[in-house]
Amino acid sequence: MRSKSNLSAYLFPCALLLLVSSPAMAACTVPNVLSNGQTADATQVMQNFSAVAGCADATAPSGGQNSVQFETSSGSLSGVALSSGQVVLGTTGSAPQAKTLTAGPGIAIMNAPGSISISATSSGSANAVDWLNEAAVIRPIATNFSLVTSTTAPAGASLVPTVRGMALTTTSVADDTAVMAETTTPSGSWQATMLAVYSGPLAPASFPAIAVRDSISHRAVEFGIGSSGTTSYQAAYVRTVGGLGLDTILGQTAAADIGLPPPSQPIWSRVTYDGTNLSWSFSRDGEVFSTVLTVLAADNLSNVDRVGPVAFFQQPTHPTWPSAYHILSWQLASL
Repeated sequence: MRSKSNLSAYLFPCALLLLVSSPAMAACTVPNVLSNGQTADATQVMQNFSAVAGCADATAPSGGQNSVQFETSSGSLSGVALSSGQVVLGTTGSAPQAKTLTAGPGIAIMNAPGSISISATSSGSANAVDWLNEAAVIRPIATNFSLVTSTTAPAGASLVPTVRGMALTTTSVADDTAVMAETTTPSGSWQATMLAVYSGPLAPASFPAIAVRDSISHRAVEFGIGSSGTTSYQAAYVRTVGGLGLDTILGQTAAADIGLPPPSQPIWSRVTYDGTNLSWSFSRDGEVFSTVLTVLAADNLSNVDRVGPVAFFQQPTHPTWPSAYHILSWQLASL
């Protein structure tokens, strides 16, 4: 029968062998080397056991449940948690990070649990031009925008991804409400170009448009084509304030014309900021634009730091109808 000290000397190398057999434990060292036949000193054995326990702790899983494990520069483990569509990217000399792929021009990326879908946003030839100018379409990604509403939001206001882009939707359109999908503007001069189509009540004064919002002073301006009563359409420049800037109309400049297309047909529209002025133009082919309105940005804004599609609901004839503002193409570029 082995003595307790000899038994400890026997068990310790076995435990150590099991631990260091793992590649992750190959660097584990102990302070005392014990040889066969040597009478083990209890202090030395406990020191070795403590060292092995420390190595074992260092290789224990780190991070939350379902994290991807990696070895840190100190030899211990850490974890990277991933959300839907994220991948682990390495950086020389630093810990790996969870990142989401960024779409370049003409590319759309859709993230979902356990999958990433990458597709071209246009299937037309480079020189093809139809009335929608398919070759110019740059499909928007809903997650690149933030939802903003009037203080009293339209019922069911939401921003949803669609097969062809994204849509601002509501389940009803109460008077004096608004819904906007916005993104941060570049510094300096810029241009926002949008292809959109609206479904929902328009008469007598509802207004799908492009809005430029001052997120600091909480003011906004809107440009687009809306209804003019129940018989025609008008191009309009609207100034708003209150809440986040979308509550109250301070005033508008409008121009009715029989040649204006209804918002229920796809319309290309564009807002250009040159550092001083905001100009609005529209097009039927996405190639030739007609400028309708040019105003001083300072007319209602101190900052021009947000831009995006917006739908205003003013005195709707059918306030219980749902609405959808379909954004089929969006491009925001520095000039």
